[in-house]
Amino acid sequence: MSDVSRGQILDLVVKFSLENPAYRAALLKDPKSVLAKQLNTELPSNITVKVLEETADTIYLIAPYIAPKEGDELSDTDLERVAGGKGGQKGDRTENNNRYTCNDSIGIGTAVEVHVSA
Repeated sequence: MSDVSRGQILDLVVKFSLENPAYRAALLKDPKSVLAKQLNTELPSNITVKVLEETADTIYLIAPYIAPKEGDELSDTDLERVAGGKGGQKGDRTENNNRYTCNDSIGIGTAVEVHVSA
């Protein structure tokens, strides 16, 4: 088992997009499916994955979601999101603190061994 951070996943997506036009086209068309295949997991239906294509004169910065600190009160919206439990996990893959545990036996054990077909 090895953990892959969100930053490492983003780095891989950028790398594959620059190197493989078919991957880039698939990512632009259906980013959620491409990411799910890359992580070898099913993403929950309430998760949305968006891709923004930069241009020569436009760049995008991402302001990350800030999870409430321990002891902070959840908003009604956040409370509804967690009230049903985590769910959506298969096998031994888990999500914890923006880290994703990938299954080594399928070739996703390291940042350089992620295999995706477009």
